Amino acid sequence: MIEFVRWETPFTDIEWPSVVVLTARGQKGEYLLEAVVAPTGIDKYPKYLVEFGHVIGFSSMEEMHFPDHGFRDAKVTEERLSAYRILDSPWLESYNNGEYFLFNLDGGDSEKLSHLIILGGDDILQVVTKNEPKITVVNEPTVRTIEFPF
Repeated sequence: MIEFVRWETPFTDIEWPSVVVLTARGQKGEYLLEAVVAPTGIDKYPKYLVEFGHVIGFSSMEEMHFPDHGFRDAKVTEERLSAYRILDSPWLESYNNGEYFLFNLDGGDSEKLSHLIILGGDDILQVVTKNEPKITVVNEPTVRTIEFPF
């Protein structure tokens, strides 16, 4: 059964923050993903830079047109949060067979995928990654430069 469990972040308890997605390609062609989360509005501080690093898949959709993805009957351990880990999601299930080839060709088997979701008031961001995202507080206007080699 699909289950939404609390993903502990500085903004987890704030409903419907603004979310802006930043993406680029790494030097090896991998997708790199970051998000700016603004709990009290996109023009107010503090904001949080969420660095997901290399991601396997992601989607960012306007919250009014969010497909079901099988989540309608999901178990939710704690209501009214903005950040969750999704356990046993269809996304994770679809990557199960390829997980070994994505990470463990060197003989290791410790890396697993996580499905994370931020329920924003502007957009809903879903991410599948093996990384634990790094979250940094931003207290003043900042410029983020993204290189996109092609």
